[in-house]
Amino acid sequence: MKKGLTLIELMVAVAVMSIGILGLVGSFRYLNLGIHTAKGRSLANNLAQEKIELLKNRSYYRVLATTATLEDANFSPSLRYDAAPNGVETVDVGGINFERRVYIRKVAEATGGGLSYLDWDDPDPGLKEILVYVVWREGGTWKKIELRNLRENPDRISLSAAFSGNVKSSGVDLEGATVKTQENPARAGVTGAVGNYSFAVEPGSYTLVASKTGYFSGTSPLLSVAANNTVTRDFVLTRMSSGTITGTVYVKDHLVISQVVGSSSNVSGQSQEWVEVHNPTTWTWTMASGLGTGANELVYFTYKEAAETQLVPDLDYRGVSLPPGAYFLFANTGTITAAGIVRSADAVYSSDGIWGNIDDVIKTGNPSSAGYVALRAAPAAQVLDKIGWNATGNTNALKTLAEDYEGAPIAQTVGFEVNEAYTRKTSAAGVSDGNGRCYDSNNNNDDFEGTVPLARAPRNSTVTEPCQSGTPGAGAIVFADDGLSTPVTAGAAGTFSLASVATGYWTVYASSGLAYSSVAYYGGTTDGYTASIGVVTLSTAATFGYASGRVATLANAPLDDILIHSAMAVQNVRTDSQGNYLLPILPSTAAVYANYQTDNSLYIEASSGNVVTALGQLTKNLDFALSEGGKLSGWVTTNGADALPDIPVIAFKGGVSQKEGVSGSDGYFEITRLSTGTYLVEPQLDTGESASPSTFTVTLTAGASLFVGTFTVSGAMGYISGTVSAGGAPVTTGVLVYATTTTITSGPPAINSALRDGVNVYYAVSSNAAGVYSLPVRGGYTYNIYAWYTSWSGETPSTARREYTGVAVSAGQTATRNFSW
Repeated sequence: MKKGLTLIELMVAVAVMSIGILGLVGSFRYLNLGIHTAKGRSLANNLAQEKIELLKNRSYYRVLATTATLEDANFSPSLRYDAAPNGVETVDVGGINFERRVYIRKVAEATGGGLSYLDWDDPDPGLKEILVYVVWREGGTWKKIELRNLRENPDRISLSAAFSGNVKSSGVDLEGATVKTQENPARAGVTGAVGNYSFAVEPGSYTLVASKTGYFSGTSPLLSVAANNTVTRDFVLTRMSSGTITGTVYVKDHLVISQVVGSSSNVSGQSQEWVEVHNPTTWTWTMASGLGTGANELVYFTYKEAAETQLVPDLDYRGVSLPPGAYFLFANTGTITAAGIVRSADAVYSSDGIWGNIDDVIKTGNPSSAGYVALRAAPAAQVLDKIGWNATGNTNALKTLAEDYEGAPIAQTVGFEVNEAYTRKTSAAGVSDGNGRCYDSNNNNDDFEGTVPLARAPRNSTVTEPCQSGTPGAGAIVFADDGLSTPVTAGAAGTFSLASVATGYWTVYASSGLAYSSVAYYGGTTDGYTASIGVVTLSTAATFGYASGRVATLANAPLDDILIHSAMAVQNVRTDSQGNYLLPILPSTAAVYANYQTDNSLYIEASSGNVVTALGQLTKNLDFALSEGGKLSGWVTTNGADALPDIPVIAFKGGVSQKEGVSGSDGYFEITRLSTGTYLVEPQLDTGESASPSTFTVTLTAGASLFVGTFTVSGAMGYISGTVSAGGAPVTTGVLVYATTTTITSGPPAINSALRDGVNVYYAVSSNAAGVYSLPVRGGYTYNIYAWYTSWSGETPSTARREYTGVAVSAGQTATRNFSW
């Protein structure tokens, strides 16, 4: 008898093999995923290294600091990178789409060690940080590689000098005062417990500014400090006089129910009921989309008796608008007669389509049931306001408590009675005729008075009463634009006490984050004053925050009518007669500029650096001390006729780089926001380039726009660039490119001492992973260009050459030649 497999054994064997194969397939899946991930990271790292080396090989001054940024929210925190002047590169390597980004910033040694970041338009400290990002998408997830490197100016001046001194006020040492150089705010020190400061600087000439919140700033004359020396400068600051301002904040951002009557007999014995609404806001509300029967209800009310179905009256509208301070009367009859007054309803119940219908919607009686009325806005049935009341004496336990209310329901034993009115208070103290029924602490039991019989007649749209209260602005931020006081938070009743408000004329602001307002106020003239500002009403929707500060000369004289700007500002503003400003800014992180675009040509433009502004909040003490200043300009050419673009030109003062400009496509450059004084202006050239003249020395006066002259650059560099491809696709493995003034007959010559010492000129570069090359060459020459591409067949290499001859390259220009195989 032959041995074999039973059917069951065969099925078991097949199942085991299937499981093994599936496991193997799964293993290969994860192995393949791991290989793909490693490949992406390896390629990204190579791309980042390549970019770092390219930037490091440039002249220091041609590594341009980022002037405009973009943010990528696909990463946390958001990735910030260069939008200008370096831009973004897209590279496709190995079937993966990479994006290569840079972020280049000026940096300086921070006091106490480490680095501090400067704005792109700050004086150049001779040190730049290069940050390269390579980002790509892998399996639905964003990935990134980042590399950092520092690029140092080989001619950089070290921090071999220093300033030191003491800061006092009224003979007392001031701790926490800041002393900085006006020319480079990154050079600064902070006083310690005994008022002393010290910090290092480059040798040169500086103006020192000492400042501390609550004190007027102090400014030194121009001080010169040499290498290996310390200059001592003391300051005496004058304390600002101040006092305290008190008041109450109210929010007026919604309609309120101002009176409810569930049953009241008129002279004809009809049972009248109504819901009265008041508009405490500063804008007009549209109550319905049309007049009469069938009008679409935009604002309406609903009634809910405890343990019963909600009732939604159908309404006919006689009026559709509710102006600021006015009332709107919903009623079950066209005319209401109560408390000796006759009022026409603005909207009438219309369940049967008849004007004057007297339906009983809001239940009253003895004992009555608990219930509530809600004021709603269509179409999402948003609740604008509500009022609820109890009926604790009702024998039906389900009818005793209101099902909805604000804070606490109106405390009632018998419930809502016939001829009873719930009337909203005009303030926390009660109801005062002539003032709007608008006090809303979000607690029904505190906000309404219940009277039997009703004593206060209803109001309709013909009646307007100003709202002297509203919803207490608990938690609102209150601040003044004096630059001295610190913002405070309003208490539960909306009251506030703002201390240390400087003497003088100021504006007090209050913001809930959703609404804001401001009140002009004179803060008094004597130190220690106390004054009440009364009511501050928040009635304007807030969409921004604020920045405040003061602009003065170096001698601390206030500068009025100085233009203040931010890219995220709601609007630009100007300083007042005391140099103060308050700038509304959208929530963001952005720089604030004083004397934007040198609007006042007598002074420089100054930047605060990035400032964080939150919705409804104040960022204070953004002060500026502006020196007198002007602008330098000039032209860069190769031959007196042709423009030479992209040449950095630096203005030096006292041996310290102040600002730079870059020649445009027309060859012209501008260096703006320079303080007055004597400057050495010098173009920054690559090896092999020279300028005639090499420098200009000029004296800049306040408000001047000075043309320094023309730089004629000889031996100026140009570029040969292009793409390399094989079979229509970019070559990602690298192609060797030579440019020379002679002829190459075979393979690329070896770069050795003989080649370097020869009379012929050679330039060489390899294409990058994107299949692109860029070769800097001396301009004004004609070149032959050669490219070698090596491909492989198994283990056998094959190299093919392509060439262009007679390629003329002008200084500052780019000649494009593409190679393909």
